[in-house]
Order: sequence, then structure tokens, then C-alpha cells
Amino acid sequence: MESHVTPFENRWTNGKHAWEWHCELERLGVATVRTMYCEHETHRRNKSTVVFDIPVGFVHDWLAFHDRRAARRQLLWRASVITLGLIAASGAVLGMLR
Repeated sequence: MESHVTPFENRWTNGKHAWEWHCELERLGVATVRTMYCEHETHRRNKSTVVFDIPVGFVHDWLAFHDRRAARRQLLWRASVITLGLIAASGAVLGMLR
């Protein structure tokens, strides 16, 4: 059987548990998990789990991983738009100079 590795660093567990927890959170989706995490932090801070048997720390690390990934995507998108804008502007300026 193939061993799966989570795509982010976590200090809670590894191997099969981590992969099962990761898959469960992925199945629920970022928005749902974030809502459940906020609910946990607001009303049930003394409980050690957020979703089923998944520890709070693992959920926090998973959400941080998705936040970093979204920020990276946004940065790449902005950089590409700026680059294309500069190319278009320089093309327009060169076209006017000729």
C-alpha cells in the first residue's frame, strides 16, 4: 500500500492519520472548515477537536496551508497582469513614436 504525505507540514501526526484527516478536510472544503474552526474558537475552545476527531492544531495548519496557497496564486495573478499591462503600454508608446 502506498504511503501518502500531506502537502503541508504538520506537527500533529503523520502517515495514514494525517492523510485521512487531510482528505476529510478537503472533502468538506475550505469555507466549511473555516466556519467550523471559527465556531470552535468562539464557543468550544476547551475541546481538543474541531471536525470529528481532527485536532485543532491540524485544522489550523491545514487552513494556513490553504491561505498561503491562495496568497501565492493572487501574487502570481497580479504579477502577470502588471507584466502584460507594461508590455501593452510599451507597445502603445513605441507605436506612437513611429
